[in-house]
Amino acid sequence: MRKHVVACLMALLVPSGTVFAQEVSESVKRTCRSVADSTARSIVSAIRAKREPADAVRRVPDSWLEGVQAHMLLAASKASSLSEDDLAAIGYSYCVERRPTTR
Repeated sequence: MRKHVVACLMALLVPSGTVFAQEVSESVKRTCRSVADSTARSIVSAIRAKREPADAVRRVPDSWLEGVQAHMLLAASKASSLSEDDLAAIGYSYCVERRPTTR
């Protein structure tokens, strides 16, 4: 009976035809963590030094990761009080969410 209730609830919550997200590889997690952490550190350091954050970020040669950095710069510009940890978390989640399907 309980399995039936859970199945009914899932049918209500998940529209038909929805594909569940692909599992995130450890390599993607490491890449996202590294880029998010270093970008957050650069942005926060630049803000503290009253410099332009975009000039402080070392660009990466990958359009996916450049998008992550741009998202983080935008977040920092909208909320200058974000901590380094908050900014890194925003970047990491965006990075994982927007990863290419080939990774």
